[in-house]
Amino acid sequence: MSDRGTPTMSLLLALPELSDDLLGEAFLRLPPDDPACLLRASLACKRWRRILADPVFRRRHRELHRTPSVMGFLCFAEGDAPYASRFVTNNPASGGRPAARDLPGRHVLDCRHGRVLFLAPRPSLGTELSYELVVWNPLTNEQRCLPRPSPPLMDVAGGYFNAAVLCSAAMEGCDHSMCHGGPFRVALAWGHGLVMHARVYSSEKDSWSEPISVQHPRRMLFHPMLPYPSTIVGDTLYFHYSLKYALEYQLGAQRLSIIEEPPRQVPKISAFFVRPMGEDGLGCMDVEEDETSLRLQLWSREAAGSDSDGVAGWTKGRAIDLEKLLPNGALPSPRWTSVPSSRLSSVQLLGFAEGTDVIFVGTWACNHPRAVYMVELDSGRARKVFDKCNLVFPYTSFCIPVTDASSTTEGPGDNASGGA
Repeated sequence: MSDRGTPTMSLLLALPELSDDLLGEAFLRLPPDDPACLLRASLACKRWRRILADPVFRRRHRELHRTPSVMGFLCFAEGDAPYASRFVTNNPASGGRPAARDLPGRHVLDCRHGRVLFLAPRPSLGTELSYELVVWNPLTNEQRCLPRPSPPLMDVAGGYFNAAVLCSAAMEGCDHSMCHGGPFRVALAWGHGLVMHARVYSSEKDSWSEPISVQHPRRMLFHPMLPYPSTIVGDTLYFHYSLKYALEYQLGAQRLSIIEEPPRQVPKISAFFVRPMGEDGLGCMDVEEDETSLRLQLWSREAAGSDSDGVAGWTKGRAIDLEKLLPNGALPSPRWTSVPSSRLSSVQLLGFAEGTDVIFVGTWACNHPRAVYMVELDSGRARKVFDKCNLVFPYTSFCIPVTDASSTTEGPGDNASGGA
């Protein structure tokens, strides 16, 4: 598409000379989930590029569009050993960063606040393979290898662990619009026997904290931590510990707790922790089935009351009909499924983009993945974004992809910037 290929920009170019303020107001109304519009505007002329690169415009853009855009997602690349991940861009036409790419030797663990956390083989002169944690910034392509925790990663519970990356200012109310290049933390959680452990890495100190521990209150034997993405609410991280329990890690207080997850219609079907838009508490989402439909069921965790023995509980909330949400033919027809719960196993939650209303749903047939759909819960829009994967780690950003204001070229180049 040409630089003048959208109706909005064609109209702007046809109008008499507008002031910078009026042009800025028009640019603010361009769709934030389509960075290609802003990129084409920045390439139209040097004056437009200067307006879009202005820090005042960028601040107003963030204030108007408070919800970050889902720029893409990371998933595991199948068929590559021992580890490989893939970044899938949400809008290939954007022309800026981050671009779609394969990431061999990288096993994605988490993605949050403009950073991605990987497990990667550690260079070694010996024959024994070891691993390290690597934090990657997709916008700048910078990466940082973390010092090895003790015990080493593959020695903690036989390699069963999970980890999360987050902005260092998350506990101070950062809006995460400009922090992707700043200091960060990595929380590591693992279990052994009846005890769960956790510790946190600080990029400012370049060191790990002392580990803290909690024993399972039901004296339940250790279960391998599930590899699903964590969720953060305030200064508290939540990791799926098993199909019934979760680990609550309060970063400020450095306190660990084990909580129960909501009851599930089918125990083996996984759920995802979510933080609903506009709400401060923890939510959870899973897939349920009745005689007529498949639905997404939302749960909210209620604070402990005076009559609840001091234990917080789960309350059912909104239910969303998947039959109406996904395109026709995405789910098997009830008349073709005679085995109980066979339709329930044909759909799976794959990911949730924090701070947005976007989820990722995968459809399955005969135990093989068929398609991945990105779903906007508020609008009900759904579209296919990938063929198959087992988990999705969404990448969000307040993105204004403009070229350098001093550039004299008219085409996109390597100096494109994507962070706002």
